[in-house]
Amino acid sequence: MPHALKTPLSIRSAKPSDAKALNLYQRKIFRPKNHLITKPNEFRMGTLKQWRWIHQKRSNPYETCLLAISNHEIVGALDNWTDRRRRVTHNTCFTMSVKEGWRGLGVGKRLLTHFIDWVSSHPTLERIELHVHSDNDGALVLYKNCGFEVEGTRRQAIRYEDGRIVDDYIMALWP
Repeated sequence: MPHALKTPLSIRSAKPSDAKALNLYQRKIFRPKNHLITKPNEFRMGTLKQWRWIHQKRSNPYETCLLAISNHEIVGALDNWTDRRRRVTHNTCFTMSVKEGWRGLGVGKRLLTHFIDWVSSHPTLERIELHVHSDNDGALVLYKNCGFEVEGTRRQAIRYEDGRIVDDYIMALWP
């Protein structure tokens, strides 16, 4: 487990050949954390479907899937989706995760900075939106440090298995 980012870290777009590794990463990432909506039994994508999903992302100029790679291992991922209806075509939304043991080391910031640069150079995307649980302090600090602002709150939108209910913040950045 790294103490600081002493090992090389690269950020790149996912390739279809990453399907198996990305599928395993996602299965592991859904296990331990409350801050992800999808639970392990709800993630039903197999390797072939993952391969198709990556291929679709690569062929869609409005979407991407970025991977943080260290020593040939996926340690973080970010993917976005963009509604192609005309009135909202300038918006894109994303989700991001960082592997346990790699959080707090700058992996998320590197992924997010790369994504913001990608959106900034895009000819039609102007606004980045995200949803974050109100108790996800680490993510909130990262997003605010990168310029995101809370635009709204979905009150008591997230119910954890232990019965706690938290708000869902809608944050946005206009790069």
